[in-house]
Amino acid sequence: MFDSLPALTGTFLMNVLATVVIFIVGWIVVKALCNLFSKVLGKSEKLDPTVSHLLVTVLKFILLFVLLTTCAGRLGIPTTSLVTVLGTVGLAFSLALQNSLGNLAGGIFILVTKPFKAGDYISAAGNEGIVQKVGLVHTLLHTVDNRAVYIPNSSVMGGNVVNFSQTTRLVDLDIPVPYDCDLEKAKTVIEDVAKADPMVISDPFVRVWELTPSMIIKIRAEVKGGDYWEARSALVEHIKVALDKNGMSVPFSRVNVQLLDKKN
Repeated sequence: MFDSLPALTGTFLMNVLATVVIFIVGWIVVKALCNLFSKVLGKSEKLDPTVSHLLVTVLKFILLFVLLTTCAGRLGIPTTSLVTVLGTVGLAFSLALQNSLGNLAGGIFILVTKPFKAGDYISAAGNEGIVQKVGLVHTLLHTVDNRAVYIPNSSVMGGNVVNFSQTTRLVDLDIPVPYDCDLEKAKTVIEDVAKADPMVISDPFVRVWELTPSMIIKIRAEVKGGDYWEARSALVEHIKVALDKNGMSVPFSRVNVQLLDKKN
């Protein structure tokens, strides 16, 4: 028995040495394949860089798993048991991070399908704002009042997403004018203001809309989705100034109070 010990030791050391060589060569091959895969994905203009990095990382983990399994088999470790243990750990890990994996899946779906991109003005999960970043876990919005809102990607993809930057929007305003004004002149003044605004991209809709305590003229002006709030503010201001210059100030509610001198 002791006579065969040197032979067994030599065989074991040879297996260890061979395993080390296999691991080193395999590691070099894995890095080379990952670099090649990364360059191929980088040539695609349609693929988001974040998705490319994720795919390269997934490929790296798969190749490393194959390499480690091969090395374990070379050392005489049962690979079936190793795969079973790793599968059990992976299952437990996925159950523990179920919500995070849902966000990850949502992030990948957003990056691949591209319902919106950075710079778009969207409405999602009860929030509106400009997309600053689309990450793998969350989407960052900057609202009009300059709040940073981090929305989990599972919430974004779990509801309706409205991308205002991919379409035009209608600025819808109700302009009150006095009953004694020249109606056609009032409509012309409002229409001219809208046509002069560079953010308005088509002829505006201007009509008498309601007869309330003051006469209401409805204006609908088409603008780009990203220009909506700035265009709305500009139209309100410029219409008010134009009406004032033409003697048609916007009416406001007033209450007349009469005091009666009641003699006893």
